[in-house]
Amino acid sequence: MGKWIFQGNPKQFDVNTYVQENEVVEWSIRQKQFVDEISKDDNIFIWRSDGGNKNTGGIIALCEAVSDPIKEEEDYKVKLKILERRLTVEKGMLLRHELKEIPDTMNLQIFKISQLTNYRLSDEEYNRIINLWNAPMEVKERLKLSNVEKYLHLFKEDAANWFKENDDYIHKSYHFFEQFKEKENLEKVEWEEIQELGEHINAFRMPLAKKRALGNMNASIEHYRNSFDYLIYGTAPIVERIDHFISDEKYKLFGFGTSVVSELIGNLFPEDYCFYNQRDKVAVENILGLVPKYARGDTYGERLLKFQNCLKENELVQKYVEIVGKQTSLPIYYEVDQFFSFLFETFGKKENLPEDTDSPQYWLLGAGKGSFMWEDFYQNEMIGIGWEEIGDVRQYTSQREVTAALKEAFQLDHNPTNDALANYQFANEMKIRDYVFIKKGTKKIIAYGKIISDYKYDPTRELYHSIRKVEWITTGEWDIVHEQDRLNTKTLTDITPFEDYVERLLEIIGKEPKTVDYPETDTPVEIILENRAPYQLEELLAELFINADDIEEILETLDYKKNLILQGPPGVGKTFVAKRLAYLHLGYKDDSKIEMIQFHQSYSYEDFIRGYKPNNQGNFSLKDGIFYSFCKKAINDQENSYYMIIDEINRGNLSKIFGELMMLIEADKRGKKFAVKLAYSEGEETFYIPKNLYIIGTMNTADRSLAMVDYALRRRFSFINIEPAFHTEQFKEFLINKGISQGFIDKIVTAISEVNNEIINDMINLGKGYEIGHSYFCPTIEQVDDEQKWYDRIIRLEIAPLLREYWFDQEEKVNGLLDRLK
Repeated sequence: MGKWIFQGNPKQFDVNTYVQENEVVEWSIRQKQFVDEISKDDNIFIWRSDGGNKNTGGIIALCEAVSDPIKEEEDYKVKLKILERRLTVEKGMLLRHELKEIPDTMNLQIFKISQLTNYRLSDEEYNRIINLWNAPMEVKERLKLSNVEKYLHLFKEDAANWFKENDDYIHKSYHFFEQFKEKENLEKVEWEEIQELGEHINAFRMPLAKKRALGNMNASIEHYRNSFDYLIYGTAPIVERIDHFISDEKYKLFGFGTSVVSELIGNLFPEDYCFYNQRDKVAVENILGLVPKYARGDTYGERLLKFQNCLKENELVQKYVEIVGKQTSLPIYYEVDQFFSFLFETFGKKENLPEDTDSPQYWLLGAGKGSFMWEDFYQNEMIGIGWEEIGDVRQYTSQREVTAALKEAFQLDHNPTNDALANYQFANEMKIRDYVFIKKGTKKIIAYGKIISDYKYDPTRELYHSIRKVEWITTGEWDIVHEQDRLNTKTLTDITPFEDYVERLLEIIGKEPKTVDYPETDTPVEIILENRAPYQLEELLAELFINADDIEEILETLDYKKNLILQGPPGVGKTFVAKRLAYLHLGYKDDSKIEMIQFHQSYSYEDFIRGYKPNNQGNFSLKDGIFYSFCKKAINDQENSYYMIIDEINRGNLSKIFGELMMLIEADKRGKKFAVKLAYSEGEETFYIPKNLYIIGTMNTADRSLAMVDYALRRRFSFINIEPAFHTEQFKEFLINKGISQGFIDKIVTAISEVNNEIINDMINLGKGYEIGHSYFCPTIEQVDDEQKWYDRIIRLEIAPLLREYWFDQEEKVNGLLDRLK
């Protein structure tokens, strides 16, 4: 049974009179995606908008649908039986401006997209509204409360269910840490027990973080024992112990950063301190609006303690006990932390609102080997995927992290690209109102349905834990006769981009009665994956002089922003780094997924996007530019990522080159729903940038001829600094492998570092952006037979001209520096 809000505007018709004088009313369905979802017996609230009279709108009636949607000319309408009407405040109408001020209803979609007619309600949203409808004075009472009290009252309604769902995990954590911190246990703790921390600390949920911190011992077991003993039983103030545990070589533990320490403090001292992780800070500072009295220069320990003091000053524990009441036998701060988690989950995440024009996506899903899961799919009206070993897929922020989790769980020596993509898309890209075909092998379809729920993780199920609810539209067995329509062998495939293919499948199952012409070719739609050379972090670290933490941060930024610019002085290998980052993000070496170009001052929109150019007949014809063509290539292969690497990106007139695509390169403006008509287009043709395309630019910070990067474009890119790596162990190891002696390597590092210091200290003409990069000293040959000759050639032909350009009017200074390099 569906739950809805239908809105009426008094400016367009007299809503009050219509609702007052009729027992059954008709309401338009303007959001066409809901036409086949609204049905008889659905529960519906009628919402009267302000209609120009401020603070007069709100919910005026509760109804029940007494018909399915009926098409009348070009419009769809549904008949509603009015169960109860309240047209005035005195009669219990729920006012819009008041509902917007209380947490129970402030997140309703009608507040975020106010111009629509039909809004879907979740069961939770409906239950909150019906509770207020049944006790309208409760709204007035909530408005009198402080912000903290408002949210505590809301949590009170959900607390029992919330703790029921999380009870097992938090109790296990509590009992583990109670045993762990016993002094006699701590004195003899072994590595296996240290590793068990990973099961109780959320900061270790990412496989890479867990592996680095707890995969192998990074110090002696005595060091771990002493560090934890100091943190728990040290005599110094807690702030000092926290800061020393994080940064003092005597106590710090590799991989135990501030997020881990926050959870350690909360678990080790649950009677005294709340957790201080990102979720808690968002809940307290962003949602509850409390202000810890941080000061510039505070250490992490000082900030953590000021956060605790803020909770005490605002009497949060007392108010929690008074309003919500103790829900468990656990220490109070465990419960307070769960309250903060509830706030974060409910109010702290950015919601991607569905657009009125959203089109559904179409998916092709297997039901396990031999379709053994199909019967369960059918009986329970759901779909699912396996790989339960990696847990709730929502904990991973990118496909790359899912890949790492699968590799860790199954001890793979290759990147499981297709399996990772299936999990990531199932959890993050599928959405309510999408359609799914269930396949059996590559020659048979056995069901077609509509997805009606968000992703859920249910560890109690036997066959699969990652699930979505589905409304089956039709089931049966339909053979794929034509070779062109052979079904993909992958578990999950987004077939939306192949519009003709989707239409043919719909025709096959009888849901799209139209004749479709087959293309002349018999090449299957199935994407055949060619042999690819895997490319993993270890290989990248061997090629680049950047540490693993920085690489992870860069990749996370690329996942989030989709657009990077690598900037740095000459000779740090920015273009080389860009291509290796693309390989690693993709998971394998495949140059067909990478396009490299270089901007220059004459580069134009017509070269990059599209424009009219002379043809062989002496006329002008419309030609696609390199970026346009590459986007089309990515659109036609949305199972894979594509990378446009733009060298010297700041040498072009960026606003002119990108034109109207300036907006579309933003991460949240990707996809078909943001398509625009280009300056040069034919008919009603539109264009968009797909979600699977990434842009990596490079920029020389010592380029005197470049103009400032356009600020509108600057905010659409993340800028990553690539610095000289002379002092890194990787650089020294690289030269050793090229046959260069250790003493000579020390000479190179010392001499170039001295010159770079001179460059940095010349703040008037140069500065840090003009340093000499390490790539000048990275030979491409297998072995350097004469290191002095090789070095002298680099100094004479590359470094000397660069220094003379830097200090073109200071010949003596340049000669002095060159003497140091001899």
